[in-house]
Amino acid sequence: MSRTWTVFRAFGLRATFLFTVLLISYGGDEVAVFALTFHLSSSGALFVAGLQVAALLPGVLLGRYVGKLLIGRRPGPVVAAASTAQAAIAVLLSFDLPSTATVGLVALLAVVNTFSVTMLNAALPMLAATEVAESAYGLGQSASSLAMVLGPLAGVGLFAVAGVRGALLIDAATFLAVAAYGVAVRAVSVADDAEPDTKPERGRLTGTAILTVGLVFVVIGTTAGTDVAFVFLVRQHMPDSAVAVLGFATAAWAIGILLGSSLVSRVSSVSPVVRLALSGSLIGAVYLACGLAPTAAVLLSTFVLGGVANAIFNATLRAAIYRMAGPLEATRAFGTFLAGANAAVLCGIAIATPFAEGASATAYAVGGCAALLAALVAIPVALRTHAEVPAENVAS
Repeated sequence: MSRTWTVFRAFGLRATFLFTVLLISYGGDEVAVFALTFHLSSSGALFVAGLQVAALLPGVLLGRYVGKLLIGRRPGPVVAAASTAQAAIAVLLSFDLPSTATVGLVALLAVVNTFSVTMLNAALPMLAATEVAESAYGLGQSASSLAMVLGPLAGVGLFAVAGVRGALLIDAATFLAVAAYGVAVRAVSVADDAEPDTKPERGRLTGTAILTVGLVFVVIGTTAGTDVAFVFLVRQHMPDSAVAVLGFATAAWAIGILLGSSLVSRVSSVSPVVRLALSGSLIGAVYLACGLAPTAAVLLSTFVLGGVANAIFNATLRAAIYRMAGPLEATRAFGTFLAGANAAVLCGIAIATPFAEGASATAYAVGGCAALLAALVAIPVALRTHAEVPAENVAS
C-alpha cells in the first residue's frame, strides 16, 4: 500500500483526484452488478447469462466504430456526456421492470459504456499527467481492485436496506460524480503527436505482434470463462466455509492487484512482450493449481500471486497499446481492443459454462492450462522481439 501512496505523491493532486473518481465509478458498478445479478437470479440462470452477454456484446459490435469516432476528441466532455446518460439509464433500471426489459436496458448501458471506457483507456496517461503510461494504468488497476473488495460489501448492505432500487440509484449517483469529473477536466485535450517529419515510427503489425495479440486473447478468454466456475468450485470443494472462502479469495485477488499495480512502473524497463508472457504464465499457473488442488489454503495463497500478475498483465497491455497507437490514435486502438477482448470473454464463457457446475475443478485446471500454454508460447516470441522491433520503439 505504501508503494501505491508513492505513486500518488509522484503524480500529485490530479492523480489522487482521478483515483478517487475511478474508485467511485468502479464501486458503483460493483454495487449494480451485485444487485442486478441477485435480482435476476430469481428469474433463472438464462437471465443471469443474458445479463453477462448484454454487458459484453455491445463492445464487440461497436468497439472499433466508437474508437474511430472518438479520435481527436477531448476526454472530459465525452466522459461527462456518457456518464450522464449512464446515470439516466441506471435510474430507469431502478424501477420494477420485467426481466427482459432489465436485460435490454443493461445492453443500452453497455453501449454508452463503450464510449466512456474507450475514452478513459485512451486518455488515462493524459488525465494522470504522467509520461510513464504503466503508472497511469497501474493507478486505474488500484482503483478497480479496491472496488472489487468494497463494492460487493456495500452492495450487500444496500441491497438489504434499500433493495435493488436503492442500490441502482446509488450507482446512478456515482455516474453523476464521474460526469462532474468530466466537466472539471474538460480543458484537457489529446496530446499532439510530433510533426510528420519528426514523428517516431509506431509499432508495426509484424508476425510477432499478431501472434502476441492472439496469445493475449487466449489468456483473456480462458481465464474469464473459467471464472464462471469460481462459485461452484468453492461450494463443491469447501462447502462448510464456502461464503467465507468466496469473500476472502476475492479480497486476496484484489490485494494482489494492489501490490502488482505498485510494481508496474518499476518493471517498465523490461520488454512488454516479456512482461505479458511471464505474468500470463503466472495467471495460468494459479488457475491450474486451484483446479488440481481445490482447497482453501491453495486458493487464498495463490490468488494473491494471481492478482499481482493480473495487474502487471493488464497495465502492460494497455500501456503497450497506448504507445503503439500514439495519443491521437489511442481511441481507435482501444476501441478495437475492447471488441476483441469482449469477444474472447464471450467465447470463454460459452465454452466453460456447460462444465462450470458439474466439473468446476476440471474447468479451472483446463482453463489454467490453456492460459499457461498460451503464455509459454509467447516466451520464445518475446526473445525475438528485439530482432523485429527497434529498442527505442519498445522503450518509447
